[in-house]
Amino acid sequence: MVGPIPFGTVTRDALPDQIAARVIALITERHLNPGDRLPPERELAQAMGVSRSSLREALRALSLLGVTEMRQGDGTYLTALDPDALMRPFGLVLALNDGQLQELFEARRVIEPGLAALAAERIDEPTLDALRACVSEAAEAVHDEEAFLRIDLELHGLIARAASNSILWHVIGSISGMGVASRRRTNPLPGLREQSVEDHRAIVAALEARDGEAAAAAMLHHLENVRSRTVE
Repeated sequence: MVGPIPFGTVTRDALPDQIAARVIALITERHLNPGDRLPPERELAQAMGVSRSSLREALRALSLLGVTEMRQGDGTYLTALDPDALMRPFGLVLALNDGQLQELFEARRVIEPGLAALAAERIDEPTLDALRACVSEAAEAVHDEEAFLRIDLELHGLIARAASNSILWHVIGSISGMGVASRRRTNPLPGLREQSVEDHRAIVAALEARDGEAAAAAMLHHLENVRSRTVE
């Protein structure tokens, strides 16, 4: 850290979520970095103009979100801020909220066909070999939910990486935790894993043909198949 951190003051009786929002803002503004140690509780509460009880509650909430960790006798630190870890709480949101699941499908329908189209133009032969292996392994794992989940994630990840667009890669990576949670809900649905194998075959065939339009259409068709079974 360079120079004093502008924690700033908030209303003395501010709710803990306002305090937490200020800490998150300092992270996004790069005033705080992964692994940084926060000032002692008394000092931080004074700097922000809040009570120690409100600050403590905010830090506990941030800890549950995977943003901070409290080390006994050593203070409070920012975590590594690993995207997968930070997305885990969204799994609970998806488990409880069908509306969020539908919004996730909307996001995937916007992003993943575009990734497939770019991948068709840029994919290399080793990646195609890996995708062919995924399809074969998935066909053998249709009765094993955990194995199928792993293979499904690998296939979609390979396509996203093959698109060779770092911005889109980070966008799709930011919802990866939600994707895991959604698949845990959808993969057990009757017939879905078998349908997904066929959909994946069509996607890979379009990638092999270097046909971006067909790859995008096949990916969209796959996502629609999953979505339609989810709302049946």
